[in-house]
Amino acid sequence: MNQDRKKIIINEILYWRKNKLLPEAYCNFLLSLYTEGEGIESTKETISTQKTPFVLIIVIGSLLPVLLLVTYFTEISTNLQMVLNFIFLIICILGLITQRTNSLFVHIGSIILALFILLLTANVSELIFKGQALYLIGMIFLNCIGWIFVGVILKMRYFLIAGILVSIISVVTLLNI
Repeated sequence: MNQDRKKIIINEILYWRKNKLLPEAYCNFLLSLYTEGEGIESTKETISTQKTPFVLIIVIGSLLPVLLLVTYFTEISTNLQMVLNFIFLIICILGLITQRTNSLFVHIGSIILALFILLLTANVSELIFKGQALYLIGMIFLNCIGWIFVGVILKMRYFLIAGILVSIISVVTLLNI
């Protein structure tokens, strides 16, 4: 077989393995077949792409304390807080979209996304209803219903458990008001 054709096929198999289009075992078999058992050297690119999700998890995870600090401990106007919250929400969603093949990132990112949405709805409730606790508890309860829905549909037990527990707490709090 022509060397150029082999190189194109090997690069395509590497692309399949990198993007998980084929299982690892199939890619290894095809690579050993087309390289005639010699294999290929692992490049620095594959090592750096494996570290990228962990760096992204740390970056997105650090946005949550920053958002809490900006929201509750500074004198920034409520509109600016909402804009920052919305920007962090978009960053988290983009991170989830780009790393949807990494299951660890999907789980951690979806938890952080749920907390961003909770903070956003709490800020919206505070902005619209000016500190009326009934509406804030209602918004928290709606978030819990969303968590239960996500837990059932995506089979994420921690969302289901958190949604049930926090909805019970919000109902008990609502009854005590």
